[in-house]
Amino acid sequence: MNRTHWSLPGYVEEQELGSGAQGRVVLARHESSGHPVAVKYLAPALLGNPRARETFRSEAELLKRVTDPHVTRLFDYIETAEGAAIVMEAVPGSSLRRALDERDEPLAPEAALTLLKGSLLGLAAAHAVGVVHRDYKPANVLVLPDGQSKLIDFGIAVFTGQGDGNGTPFYMAPEQWAGRPASPATDLYAATCVFFECITGTRPYSGPTIDALRSQHLQMPPPTGRAPEPLRPLIAWGLAKDPVQRAWSATDFVARLEAVAVQSYGSDWERRGLLALGGLAAALGTVVPLAVLGSAMLAPGIATTSVAAGGATSTAGQSAAAAGSQAGAASGKGILAKIGGGKAAAAIGGTGAAAVAATVFLWPTPERMGGQAGASYRMYFTRPGVVLDNASIPDGAVKAGPMIDLAIVVSPARAKLGTKIKLTTHENATSPWGLEYRGPSDFRCHAPNSTKGDAYHQSYSIAFSNDSQQDEKLGHAWLYRFRKDKPPSFPPNNPIHFTGPKQRNQKDSVYDNALCAWRHVSDTVTEIILPHKGPKPGRYQISPNNPVGIFSVQAQIGRDFKYVSPSSVGARVEGSLPVIEILAS
Repeated sequence: MNRTHWSLPGYVEEQELGSGAQGRVVLARHESSGHPVAVKYLAPALLGNPRARETFRSEAELLKRVTDPHVTRLFDYIETAEGAAIVMEAVPGSSLRRALDERDEPLAPEAALTLLKGSLLGLAAAHAVGVVHRDYKPANVLVLPDGQSKLIDFGIAVFTGQGDGNGTPFYMAPEQWAGRPASPATDLYAATCVFFECITGTRPYSGPTIDALRSQHLQMPPPTGRAPEPLRPLIAWGLAKDPVQRAWSATDFVARLEAVAVQSYGSDWERRGLLALGGLAAALGTVVPLAVLGSAMLAPGIATTSVAAGGATSTAGQSAAAAGSQAGAASGKGILAKIGGGKAAAAIGGTGAAAVAATVFLWPTPERMGGQAGASYRMYFTRPGVVLDNASIPDGAVKAGPMIDLAIVVSPARAKLGTKIKLTTHENATSPWGLEYRGPSDFRCHAPNSTKGDAYHQSYSIAFSNDSQQDEKLGHAWLYRFRKDKPPSFPPNNPIHFTGPKQRNQKDSVYDNALCAWRHVSDTVTEIILPHKGPKPGRYQISPNNPVGIFSVQAQIGRDFKYVSPSSVGARVEGSLPVIEILAS
């Protein structure tokens, strides 16, 4: 082992797992407890590069936010003048990529479904705190000896609402190819691609060039015919080109997956799946996989832009400095608390005084302004038939009802009082009109341009802001403070209100025949100057609307157009808000 590298105090290095131009990963043991860990070091040559440090720090910050049995745990982040290191749990297992490469046949349906469920639970935990993985692929899924699975490598993860096209081409969602913001639906598309590969032995799209893959992901219908018949609707839902039509909530995906699995493979499907996966991991041997390095850490020749090599990454070969210009903007600041709850984590939390001091006192100052933060949320109804006065739509048919998606980006994400901030909101709304419901995702459209009231054309109105004046030139921003030691609530309450000029770009509405609905897309930019006697320093959720969610509903009830309670028609909101940090002046 090369001893010229800086080593983390309090740990004994046992084995180098891999290294490259951006850093190295070692298997180590905590001196006091003897507990094994994986330590990821930033390359010495990059320590003087602010963007590289920011990118590395950002990965630790994102890992810190996600605590779930299906996600690799962060124990600590150390940054000193001599080096930077991420300390993670070292989980024995085998990467799914290796498991698929060494098999001559697909996984059994029960095993593939069990694997997908574990990944969805891990993704749900990430999405719950506003983090999108963006690079879900077989190399980033670890199969454990007990058949459970864990997500690893959040190296290019971002906060919901951000996006720059990074990802792995075989598994990238259409919106990633288009450079649009990432959302939970982005991860669910990738998870469905991997599920398809597990269940069929081939990827859904495997063009020989990047351009061919781009065309397939953007235009080619999901190849559901290659999958077992009971699983085809699940795959079609996860691989929908439009994120509005795709699975959005990982927990909803799990619920539908479990229903399909029980109906098709029996009530003990998961037990059989765990046994099969455990046997697979045992046959391959249990090691700490190279995947803990992440695509940006691999040596040249391991990560490649050639799609002929499995798991090609579209940004492979970028320096950490280049990647930092994109991914680093989302990084939050502050001292990372110890993560854990078990004895092992507690033992690691008792690292020697020198290491603890390094963590606390040498963390870079958070006083620098800049960066962006993004998030998104969705509003919909569980009783859309009542809203539309449409007897053909049953309760629970969410996709047949009105739906509003908001993606919000705030810049700068770290600001002082007196600073001008820009709040950009991308709205994508669908308004059903002329929809006859014949089954899940099976709609018949009637007269999209009709203005006559009938069984499929009844007026309705939805508001998701209490701004009664509707001033086209005046924008709003609401800030909701939350404690550092507790995750932010959603939807939040008790806001601080600011106003400023806004510009709105409303695109032409188009009729979507797949949804039997008019689609409305707009972008709004609001500029706010934080007053000098404004909010106290701290972290705040920020929203262009208050309350967050559906504020009022008007529906045709018989011959009358009446207000109805949003709760009575099952109004729902799910997602998260971007976070802005107000710095001390």
